Amino acid sequence: MNSFTDRVERWGLFEWKLEGTESDNPSGEVRVRAEFRKGSRYFETEGFDDGKGCYVIRFMPDEEGVWSVRTVSEQASFHGLAGEFQCLPASDGNHGPVRAAGLHFTYADGTPFLPFGTTSLAWHVQEERYVEQTLQTLAGAPFNKIRMSLLPPREAVTGQESIPFALRENGSADPERLNLAYFARLEKALTALLRLGVEAELILFPAISGEWGLEAMTLEEKNRYVRYVVARLAAYRHVWWTLEEIDSRSYPAGQEDREVLLRTLRECDYAGHLLTVNGRVDGYDWGRPSITHISLRHEDVKVASEFTQNYGKPVVVDVCGWEGDGASRWNSLTAEEMVYRLWEGLARGGYASHGEFLLQPGQLRWSVHGGTLLGEAPARLAFLKGLLQDAPSGLTYSRERHDASTLERKGEYYLQYFGPHRFSSRTFAMPEGRYGAELIDTWNMTIEPLESAYEHRFQIVLPGELFHALRLQRTGEAQTEAPVETGEEVEENDD
Repeated sequence: MNSFTDRVERWGLFEWKLEGTESDNPSGEVRVRAEFRKGSRYFETEGFDDGKGCYVIRFMPDEEGVWSVRTVSEQASFHGLAGEFQCLPASDGNHGPVRAAGLHFTYADGTPFLPFGTTSLAWHVQEERYVEQTLQTLAGAPFNKIRMSLLPPREAVTGQESIPFALRENGSADPERLNLAYFARLEKALTALLRLGVEAELILFPAISGEWGLEAMTLEEKNRYVRYVVARLAAYRHVWWTLEEIDSRSYPAGQEDREVLLRTLRECDYAGHLLTVNGRVDGYDWGRPSITHISLRHEDVKVASEFTQNYGKPVVVDVCGWEGDGASRWNSLTAEEMVYRLWEGLARGGYASHGEFLLQPGQLRWSVHGGTLLGEAPARLAFLKGLLQDAPSGLTYSRERHDASTLERKGEYYLQYFGPHRFSSRTFAMPEGRYGAELIDTWNMTIEPLESAYEHRFQIVLPGELFHALRLQRTGEAQTEAPVETGEEVEENDD
């Protein structure tokens, strides 16, 4: 039954299926690994049990040309098998995995990646009709990243294929036995996301793990689970890892164990996917090199500017609240507040993610079950995404403009967000050049060009309304001699 992929595109999925003895209890134990070589480059991957005597080796080649592969195993029938495969150029739309690049993200081929994320923890384990509905919704939504939990909330479970572990008679999860049907279901969802161009952020140990009786899961059991997940899923280029949600409700997982698991994940993941934990601002040592970026649970997205400065990594406030009508402050935001938080997070040099907790037919809520989006925020976020896609690359947060968050490319482009402030005017002293100005209504999604061309020191009269922004773009050389220029607003106030 040996099945071998002999041609695969760059950053595509190579797969080698080996026939072996069927295991009565798939536990994630490694029976075979593989060595991949191209020239002086060398990588190792672990194989995984896919059930019914099928063992699979996967790999994501990142360089065109001929690769060789050889198996290593204590099992004679698996040991010493060898072959070659051709890595072809990447197809259109395949930019490779996303990487951290300074304070921002890029695909492996250098294309900038601007994360517009949403959360839908258990969409992949719903009834098939709702899974398809979620995919249709994503196809028309502005989101290019989705956070999903490998261990979904118990309330969202729809059957035996809904969690990665087998269930005991009392309904608790058995970490000694993997549920291979679940992983097949998960991969079907991941493949669909890949076709849509949506990155998949996978939470391995969510805060609700205790709902499944996993409080006493040993480090050995956690480690085995992590290795299996990486062996199976690391060949998908669009995967991000969130090892754990660090929360007061989490099962005990001390710092020492956490670092062991992060090290295991990094060592097993030859592809170097993005890796983080999610927590509160004081819940982790965010400067540790074991994580590639910072993922926060925090209501005040203004923290993004502080954290980017302190840690020099991309900052994503992945949980800043959800538009909804729930019973907590986290899931009962107005659409206006949801949109404000994403605008403010971006204008502060970081990123923030969307969530929705409005009740749909079928008792679904987007950020738990998927389905459809009912809220008013997504359309406004699509508008924001379009503005940033039209902006020049290399925008940075201005630390000189304290009373209104500003992204800038000095002397060329400025996007200033007013948020809850109803400014009647703004006064600027700009670098040499002439600037065009546009007033942006972030809620009504309009852009109003202002008639004048501005240079040197100038004042712009504003309508004094909520949720507006101002865009300044250099249009040419100044027409008069400039005074001393600072590039700052003349009058500033502290937050």
